[in-house]
Amino acid sequence: MRVYLFVLRNGPCELRDVQRALKLSTPSLAFYHLSKLVEMGNVKRTEDGRYVVARDISADLIDGYVKFGRQIVPRLFILTLIFTAILAYYAYLVWRLPLDWDDVVTLMYSLSIIVLWYETIRVWRRVSD
Repeated sequence: MRVYLFVLRNGPCELRDVQRALKLSTPSLAFYHLSKLVEMGNVKRTEDGRYVVARDISADLIDGYVKFGRQIVPRLFILTLIFTAILAYYAYLVWRLPLDWDDVVTLMYSLSIIVLWYETIRVWRRVSD
């Protein structure tokens, strides 16, 4: 998945580009993964030895993600940003009032946002590694 996404993001690239960018231990490991992608018809090798995407399978591969240009972002990230903005606005409104049940609700909501951020980062790392 990482090799395909690298070729998809960066366009035509050479074997060594893939190896260095993904920190693969040897060029033969990069060649192995690229060969498997060529076999499946997802990537093709050009006459000058570069690898390019032959078939865009990113929609199937990155289900649960959104592609903005070259950047691939988890859908969960967008939801997390929205809920964080709502929390910030709500906290700003409640900040000036005396302590009551709204503060308890805000605390519970804040804990939920922390869990959302944790899950978003975990999902994001799966694509960016």
